[in-house]
Amino acid sequence: MPIPNIGREPLNGLYQADLKRLRSIADKNGINKRGSVEVLRASLIHRVVLPSVDLSWEGIQSKSNAELGDLLRIFGIKASGSHKDRRQRLWLHVTQDVNKLKIESLALASREELVELCKRLELPTEGSRTLLTGNVEEVLTSQNKAWGKIKRSLRRSGLTSKLKLMTTDFQDNRDEKLILVREATPAILENVRQILIRLGPKDGLGSRLEILASNPSDFARMVQTVGLVRGPLWSREATSFLLEMMHARGYPITVGHTSEAIHKAAIAIVDDWMHGDSPSIRTYGITSLNERFDHAGIEDLRARVNRLKPRST
Repeated sequence: MPIPNIGREPLNGLYQADLKRLRSIADKNGINKRGSVEVLRASLIHRVVLPSVDLSWEGIQSKSNAELGDLLRIFGIKASGSHKDRRQRLWLHVTQDVNKLKIESLALASREELVELCKRLELPTEGSRTLLTGNVEEVLTSQNKAWGKIKRSLRRSGLTSKLKLMTTDFQDNRDEKLILVREATPAILENVRQILIRLGPKDGLGSRLEILASNPSDFARMVQTVGLVRGPLWSREATSFLLEMMHARGYPITVGHTSEAIHKAAIAIVDDWMHGDSPSIRTYGITSLNERFDHAGIEDLRARVNRLKPRST
């Protein structure tokens, strides 16, 4: 199967994530979160960025030289070398722990383990134990520092330039229009308070909006959370999602004209994202948002919100 198109996210995030963050991503994706930071990083790049690519030993053997070069670049390790060098390096990187498979550790390996290593590294499997050990040592020496750990520059700064791939497209969206989700200013918060009071019902149900209007900063934070998940184009569905979040936070809103007040107050905040001059909370590109919070991600957050809803009394 060909390598799928690669985007800057989530690949860039995996390059820069620490062990705690990598374990969190693994847990969210149902992936084993054990192992060192680099073992887990390689596993996540495989399972999250390249889920359809066969990286078994047989799958690696079937890859062209150009495909192997691209895969090594995606994993963030050395990509030069012969076709065989690349096969060896990719197999080592996706199946072995560089902190455990060392020249000095080979003295503790059984003959069966050495034969298996020789087989996977495309080395002769016949001969004395000393000969087998020497053959593996030669490969580990030649591949020293070329696998196991991604390049230091990627860990420190992520992708600072477009990833050059020969057999697949790299989607670089750094030049796209950015989305600014801004901190709500005091003026916007006062506007929100007035909308909630003015448009709210005049019966007993209005007390719910009055409570919310008394704390417009809390309302603004909920709107900003929905905006970061769904993007800046506010819709009725975004308001429905906001109402679910509000319910979980103790603001149960169910009446239609009350919901309309919520919708208009949210629009007032969202309008300021694109036209205001207050500091932004975060800056995302549209494609980046789609990659971070795709449909499955939104539904996952929606399920979390639902689980937080208070029980009926």
